[in-house]
Amino acid sequence: MKLRILTSADLPAIAAVHVAAFPRAAISHLGREAARRYYHALSTGPHATAGLGAFEGDRLSGFSFVGVRHIAEGHFVRSHPFFLVRCLVANPRLLMKSFIWSRIGSGLRMLFHRPPPAAAAAAAAGHPDPGRSYGIQYLAVDPECQGRGVGKLLLRASEDFARQEGCDEIHLSVYLDNPKGIGLYEKMGWEKCVEDGGWRGLMSKRLPTVTASPG
Repeated sequence: MKLRILTSADLPAIAAVHVAAFPRAAISHLGREAARRYYHALSTGPHATAGLGAFEGDRLSGFSFVGVRHIAEGHFVRSHPFFLVRCLVANPRLLMKSFIWSRIGSGLRMLFHRPPPAAAAAAAAGHPDPGRSYGIQYLAVDPECQGRGVGKLLLRASEDFARQEGCDEIHLSVYLDNPKGIGLYEKMGWEKCVEDGGWRGLMSKRLPTVTASPG
């Protein structure tokens, strides 16, 4: 299995893996074209985000995207508002789902939100904001490729990427009903972020600085 940075040529495969791995996600309900555009926005927007892909031969087995999440998602919504409206008009049954309305509200807030100048400048320069941590926005494994160590490989690569970008912490969100994923993260040193007396799926990990050995 080989690991490499993803390019625009990989977008159709990324979209296919996303829909297969996250059938409940809002983007998946909107279709592969929405997923393709979403990951294109993540890859090209004014933020420090990298796509890492695990390949078996020419087949994409899984991927992770690492970066500053709130800037990336806002860029996607601002870049494709009319496309997203068309998707909802073409699939009116989606409007009957409560989580879709939640995402619509979130999308509207992102549409009119602009990051502070210092944060935008740091992101455009490819550097994380001082004091901020990077997030694993998505870590997806093709269901047909599970059990082959793909997730562990991508998780380690994502941590290494964040460390190289100068971050001392990394975070992610996981579905609460995904015990296999939660178990993997905990085994690899991730901790649950409990707030207000409960846990909502946010996890984080401190990234110790690697120092070169003398001599």
